[in-house]
Amino acid sequence: MNDMVLVSPDERTKQVMQVLELIEGGKSENGSCLYVGINRATFRAAALRVKAGDSYARALEGLAQDQVERMESTIEDMREGRLDAAQARVELDARKWFASKFLPRMYGDRQVVAGDPEAPLTGMSAEQVEARFMELMQKHTL
Repeated sequence: MNDMVLVSPDERTKQVMQVLELIEGGKSENGSCLYVGINRATFRAAALRVKAGDSYARALEGLAQDQVERMESTIEDMREGRLDAAQARVELDARKWFASKFLPRMYGDRQVVAGDPEAPLTGMSAEQVEARFMELMQKHTL
């Protein structure tokens, strides 16, 4: 891989699209860049220049979907005795983590922000929030 070679804008766009296609097909971003022959930082900068943000998001969604499909395959392999349960657990956990990072709304942990029952976050005016904040600060600085 030699990014020092000047590449025409059209050729760089083709490289970006090839990388995105490989990512969508389940290959990692780094592996895709290596395969196409483009530096990862150059790929990201070029993707921004050619306004490939939507395509990048679709590619990451495809990559996450690929991880989910591989999880299903891992479960099947474990059930049929081709894979030890401990090995399957490690692989499933890694793939689950990966999918949660690329599709957090679909596969991520749901996070709920809630207040203290005695001082709920909802229904408090800015003044009440500030007063509660000052009260807590005084408690913890004594």
